[in-house]
Amino acid sequence: MLTQEAEEGGSFEYCPNIRSAEDERFDDVRSVLDGSGTPQPERLPLRPGDLQLFKGRYSLHRVSPVRGGLARHSAIFAYSERPGVIGSVARTRQLFGRALPEHLAAEGRAVRGDRLLD
Repeated sequence: MLTQEAEEGGSFEYCPNIRSAEDERFDDVRSVLDGSGTPQPERLPLRPGDLQLFKGRYSLHRVSPVRGGLARHSAIFAYSERPGVIGSVARTRQLFGRALPEHLAAEGRAVRGDRLLD
């Protein structure tokens, strides 16, 4: 959920369902990242208070570069159909800048429904 727009930039871009639990589809991901082909990311204009729901695990997603003096802020909600799922230490630090003791304790015994890379 977007809580504050950036002064400039910060568009939410995504390729829904670009991968599945069985297939990372590295070639498609590479073509998106280098802009060489299809699929091309969809852009979703967001305003403060907008909530988007999507399968982030299977959708390549990013935010376009942010410029200016006003930062882009968002709240990230996560859910799982399986109990006990906890983010990896590396991914949690990447998203939130820190990891809790619970993340450190769970490292190495992750509960996952697939073998996808984070």
